Amino acid sequence: MRILAFLALFLTAISPSFAVKLIYKYSRSKPLVYELVMDSASSFVSPDSGKRELKMKTVIKLKQELIEADADGNMKIAMTVLDAKQEVNGVEKPFPSATNQTQIVRMKENGQILSTLGQIPGQGADQNTMQMVFPEVAVDAGYMWKQEKDITNPIPIQTQTLYKVTEINGSQVRISSIMKLKNNKGDSVQAESKGNTIFDADAGKIVESQADFKSQFEIPLQVPGLLPNNSKVKVSLHMKMDIREVKDEKEGQQ
Repeated sequence: MRILAFLALFLTAISPSFAVKLIYKYSRSKPLVYELVMDSASSFVSPDSGKRELKMKTVIKLKQELIEADADGNMKIAMTVLDAKQEVNGVEKPFPSATNQTQIVRMKENGQILSTLGQIPGQGADQNTMQMVFPEVAVDAGYMWKQEKDITNPIPIQTQTLYKVTEINGSQVRISSIMKLKNNKGDSVQAESKGNTIFDADAGKIVESQADFKSQFEIPLQVPGLLPNNSKVKVSLHMKMDIREVKDEKEGQQ
């Protein structure tokens, strides 16, 4: 009996985890509300040895809700900024331009953006807002995939992100990521971001996500008559981002 019990335990331990399909499952009746916190510290060094440091904290409350879905599973999602606050070097600054802004996106179930209508301030029209794009196949622990994205502003670069499913615990899927930048123009760019995301496969939603981003690069600086035409500003940036689902206050009042 002991041998049989040990054998059963051993087989359970070596059995592979069940593969899961990672898709978003939005509902008209239950919009999702997230809080995004971005905490950054930047330094700028100009050719005349002048140095400026900037600390910024931005807190955004964002709602995602389903407008409609077609027969293929493609969804039209409204993403609305409910509230936005910003501090610069410890001083609160007005941020009215971001509040009540809505971006409409049409996306596949795996998060791939098909088209956009409207734009949230600070968000490029071709960027995924609060979305991670998943593989279109079922995944299990250890599965990895890579994504690339081109960015033009402030300098032309390409992001290369490697994702890995590090753990599946029931419906909770933990995904780690490492993102690096590649500059297509040959300028000096050093950047890396490490992230961790928990996705609820049953509910079809991101529960929380964190990222730590560090970057160093140079941008052109042109001041006619004062600095040479090839002058550049050296920029260092360290940003921590935290996204997590929060309770909708209106829903709690009902």
